[in-house]
Amino acid sequence: MTSTSQLAIFVRRWRPSTYELDPFQEIILSSQTVDDLKEKISVLSGIPVEEIEYAKGRGTFPCDVSLLEIHNDLDWSPHVTSLNSWPLYICDDGCVLYYRDKTEKLADLSEERKKELQQKENARMARGTVRSSYSPRKERALKIYMDESPSSCVSKNPPDLD
Repeated sequence: MTSTSQLAIFVRRWRPSTYELDPFQEIILSSQTVDDLKEKISVLSGIPVEEIEYAKGRGTFPCDVSLLEIHNDLDWSPHVTSLNSWPLYICDDGCVLYYRDKTEKLADLSEERKKELQQKENARMARGTVRSSYSPRKERALKIYMDESPSSCVSKNPPDLD
């Protein structure tokens, strides 16, 4: 990040044809617009801009979601032009967005495959609750501002310590 107006968010690709989520990736947005978001995702994924759908993750990082429910439970591609408007409200660094290629079809799962996915998710969720401790506060990204004028940090009249 090179400016205070930039926004750093995490994105994660949902692949409906295989019921898989890719690892988290970080993108830096120069403007808080849907067009900028889609352009960055397109460069990252190779999906054409017009084929990208996105949804905001629920809760706090890492925004766990069930693979069996992600396709229908999230609000995919809400009709907004700005990221900091309802229903997205993406104003802070560290937010999680899922994205998908809208031309990729959702796989038909057999009952056996559904059971297998459910068991894996139950194990993953149980493992996650044992290891992590709940924090009611939302984590915020650390921003470091670089002041380019060194004289602004030096006081001309140091305080009297008497």
